Amino acid sequence: MVFGSFKKLAVLAALAVAGATAQNAPYYNEHGILQVGAVEALNITAPLGVNRVDYVSNPMASYISVKFDNFDLPTGDVVIVRNPDSTEGHIYVGKGRGDLGAFASSPISGTTAIVEYYSTGATTPSSHSAYQIAGYVRGFQSQMESVCGAADQTKPAKCFTGTPYTKAQAVARLLIGGSSLCTGWLIGSQGHVMTNQHCVESAADAAQIDIEFGAESASCSTLCATSLGCKGTIAARSAKFIANSASIDYAVVQIASSAASTYGYLQFRASGPVKGEKIYIPQHPAGWAKRIVNTVDGGAAATITATGASNTGCGNNQVKYMADTQGGSSGSPVLSQTDNLVVALHHCGGCDNLAVDPRDVIKDLSAKGITIANISK
Repeated sequence: MVFGSFKKLAVLAALAVAGATAQNAPYYNEHGILQVGAVEALNITAPLGVNRVDYVSNPMASYISVKFDNFDLPTGDVVIVRNPDSTEGHIYVGKGRGDLGAFASSPISGTTAIVEYYSTGATTPSSHSAYQIAGYVRGFQSQMESVCGAADQTKPAKCFTGTPYTKAQAVARLLIGGSSLCTGWLIGSQGHVMTNQHCVESAADAAQIDIEFGAESASCSTLCATSLGCKGTIAARSAKFIANSASIDYAVVQIASSAASTYGYLQFRASGPVKGEKIYIPQHPAGWAKRIVNTVDGGAAATITATGASNTGCGNNQVKYMADTQGGSSGSPVLSQTDNLVVALHHCGGCDNLAVDPRDVIKDLSAKGITIANISK
C-alpha cells in the first residue's frame, strides 16, 4: 500500500537522532525472548487539536517503532506513522493500537519514522495532550546465531517441496511490542495462532503483535539471514488474546478466520509424540526469512529423542529432540515427517531442544472451556 501525501496545516518538527547505546546486537531479555531492538528515550508531547509532524530518526536503526503514552484522540483525529517516501505507514485513532493508550507502533523500515497528527479542529486546542512520544525502538542491524553441532542444518523454506513446504505456509513471524521476535502458527480452522507464553504474556502483548506470513527468501540459494528480512504479508497488526499458561508455556491469540483459508492451518496430534519418529520444524530463527530443519549434522533425520522428560528451567513432561533452532524460533511447531501433524511446541533451546507436549495444551484449553475447531487429529 502506498500512503499518499497529506496537506500539512501546521508543522512542528522534532528531529531525534540518538547517540549509540550500549546495546547494539540482538540479545535475550529476562524472559528468554530474542530482542532485536533497543528502546531509546524521547520526550515529545503533542497538544490536543494542534496539527504537527515529528521526525524520529537514528542512523543506526534497521527499523523504528514509536512508543506512545497517554494516546487519546478525539473522534475524527488521526495519527499516521510512516516512512519518508510514504510507501510504508500505519494509522492510529482513538486510544491507538489495541485501544491500549500506551503502545509501540508497528515498525517502519529504515532509519526514520515520521509521526503526523491531523486534527479535525472540532476540539479546541488546549494544554491537554493528544499523546506523548515516550521513546522508540531502534532495530539492530547486527545478527546472532547459535546452533547444535558443527553447522546450521536449517535451510530456506524454498529448499523444500510438497507437504513440508505447504504446511510451513501456516507458520508466521511474530514481532511483539516492536522489539521481541518469536514464531507462531495457525492452529485449527478459525484463525487461532499458537506460540509460547513467554512470547505473549498478556492481552497487551497480543494487541501489539505483528503477524507476518510468507516471509521467505526468493529461492533455495538465497539465505536472507537478516532479522525481519524478506518481507511477507502482515496478516494482522493486533490480535485477540484467547489464553495462555506460564507453567506449560503456550499462548493462543486469534486473528481473522480467513487466514486459515489463505495460509492453511496445522493440527496437533491428539495422541502426542512418539520417541524415535522423524520430525521437521518450520521456523523464523533470529527473525530471518522462514527456514525448515529436518536433519542433524551428518545428514541423518532429526528425531524425537525422548518424551516425558523433566527440565528444571523448562518444565515437566517435555519432548526432546536434536534439531537446530535459534532465538526467534520460540513457538515453532514440531511436525512429524510421517503424518505432518504437530507433535510438540518448541520453547526451550539447547542440545537437546525441549518442547511442550500437545496433550498438555489440549487439556489446559479444555479445562478453561476454550474450543478451537479442528485443533487436533
